Amino acid sequence: MGLQEHYSQFHPLLFSIAYRMLGTVSDAEDIVQDVYVHAEEITIDHVQNKKAYLCKMVTNRCIDHLKSAGRKREFYTGPWLPEPLIFTENDPETKVVNEEMISFAFLLLLEKLKPMERAVFILREVLDYDYRTIAQIVNRSESNCRKIFSRSKNKFPLKNEEDQAFLDPNKDEIIQKFVLALHHGQTQTIEKLLCDDVTLYSDGGGKVYAALKPVHSKAQVVRFIGFLLAQNHSEEKPAFVKMVNVNGQTGLLVNGEDDVKTVICFHVENNQIANIYIVRNPEKLQHVFLHAD
Repeated sequence: MGLQEHYSQFHPLLFSIAYRMLGTVSDAEDIVQDVYVHAEEITIDHVQNKKAYLCKMVTNRCIDHLKSAGRKREFYTGPWLPEPLIFTENDPETKVVNEEMISFAFLLLLEKLKPMERAVFILREVLDYDYRTIAQIVNRSESNCRKIFSRSKNKFPLKNEEDQAFLDPNKDEIIQKFVLALHHGQTQTIEKLLCDDVTLYSDGGGKVYAALKPVHSKAQVVRFIGFLLAQNHSEEKPAFVKMVNVNGQTGLLVNGEDDVKTVICFHVENNQIANIYIVRNPEKLQHVFLHAD
């Protein structure tokens, strides 16, 4: 099997690792491409387990990238949010994506982990790799990987049978009701769909309008969304709103009067919206422009 065949076979997996590690589509794609270019230069025909070898290359490049990216994020204007992934029905990545493990809520929790912790956690918890394989990928001993995973899991509250924070079977219906109420200006209905401690995060990167701090309380969240939509809507050029699959879940793509695109996604708990994530930074939305058509 040639390198091109390996690229087609492993690209969705390698991209899913890089995207979860970095939270950025562009950097994840760049790293995967760079790995294949490097693999072609050194010739990996002699490598017995090419999948593990490529995973190792991608993971280690992501760890190095995170060490430098962390410094840049210290000076980021306003809340930092991941770059949204807009999925279409035939995207190959959907075959290796667990919607719970790629949601904004999950990716933001990953931000609490150090680069090595993040790598081990993703390889074990998300991809279900055994510790022997993980140890080979991250160049650590099996016992050390077990300790790293245990430490990272303690920082990372995942769902159990009694906690449905990451899996609400009615989330799509809740979001659809929210969008409909928003369209008709039904403020009371919107507030009923929000948790009492709802939080809205908006990422403009200092380039377009966004809240510089998280927005709390139902009233403040409704007011902010209303203002944002009004700012990007007029009778001459109404805002274009489309329901799309954002990171495996129902979300919104908004193209406003000023041609600034906005992606909105939600975190639903117990039949109510707990968090709203709004990405407006143009640099983070270049890859989703084609979905607005």
